[in-house]
Amino acid sequence: MRLDGTVAIVAVSEGAALARRLVDEGATVVLTGVDAEEAGRTLADLDGGPGRAAFFAGADDVDALVEFIAEQFVERPPVS
Repeated sequence: MRLDGTVAIVAVSEGAALARRLVDEGATVVLTGVDAEEAGRTLADLDGGPGRAAFFAGADDVDALVEFIAEQFVERPPVS
């Protein structure tokens, strides 16, 4: 898994094949776009790979997208 630990952002409307390849290589893929139905189909197709995938609606809000990725996929060391 060459991309283990990597997070990639992929547009739902054009990136299903790219998303599949990234998940197969171990990446976490965050699908973005406004079509939740298409995202659901793509997520179902990505299930079962060594990587993982999630959907973020509203790709126009970059700050919210970055916050979503940080909250969901970035491991932080415990505070002592």
